[in-house]
Amino acid sequence: MNQTYKEFALLILDDNSTDDSRKIIGEYVTKHPEIKTCFNDTNSGNPFIQWNRGVDLSKGEYIWIAESDDYAEPEFLEKTVQVLAEDQNTGLVFTDSRIINEQKGIEYLASERRKVFSNDRLEGCFNDTKGRTKSLRPLLENPIVNVSSVLFRRSKFADAGGVDPSMKFCGDWLTYIRVFLISDIQYIREPLNTFRLHNLSTFHLYYKNNIFLREKLKIYSYLIKYIKSSPVTLLLVFIKIMKALIIRLIFILGINTILIPELPRPPKTKKPFIFFLLSFIFYLLSFILFHA
Repeated sequence: MNQTYKEFALLILDDNSTDDSRKIIGEYVTKHPEIKTCFNDTNSGNPFIQWNRGVDLSKGEYIWIAESDDYAEPEFLEKTVQVLAEDQNTGLVFTDSRIINEQKGIEYLASERRKVFSNDRLEGCFNDTKGRTKSLRPLLENPIVNVSSVLFRRSKFADAGGVDPSMKFCGDWLTYIRVFLISDIQYIREPLNTFRLHNLSTFHLYYKNNIFLREKLKIYSYLIKYIKSSPVTLLLVFIKIMKALIIRLIFILGINTILIPELPRPPKTKKPFIFFLLSFIFYLLSFILFHA
């Protein structure tokens, strides 16, 4: 409610929370009666179903899906709306995020995690792309740490088909790819969003069953269909497929403690020797299979 950009409507969705969320929401509505609410009688078990429901119930030209526990700087809407207003072909704009790792008691920026996610790299990939061929390479991994840092253009979100409700983990990533295929994406290097990382179990939660692996493979298959005349990018996709399969195998074998246990990972994380050894093996296998 403290955004400097004031022309917005707020819709709060509650997916049948079992805590005090409804009470807290009620207190907000008492203070701000213009807030609209939608309460589910049963838990959907899928955040992306809630995404689509929220978009369907909203009426604005732009969509901001602000998830619980995240918070934004007062200028978030003002600066992201300006980007979308200046370029009608931009389907979404996202900002850098401040990540608070509560278990480790540290704070860092999403852009500091790895060079591929640095401010300069993301600006080079997404901003000022007119006159050159768009590349899907920056989306071979999900560059957006969480959706609270994103402002969508409603029409492009709809044209991209919304979020795939059959996905439980990677629906956001696939949505960003679909939007990028029909429009542009822009990036703001200012950390206008804050994302709380509550524990280090996310990585292990993802790979403990086959759901996350299947969704990643679905996305890689989707990317392959749209990658044209780029053997290097195809090789990168193949390497990522091999890496995902090997990580799943490590979990099946019960030796997953050798892996880095958190996503998104903090900057300058030291990797154990076994990680480098496994990396060398699957890169070598990928090269051999690709050139066979």
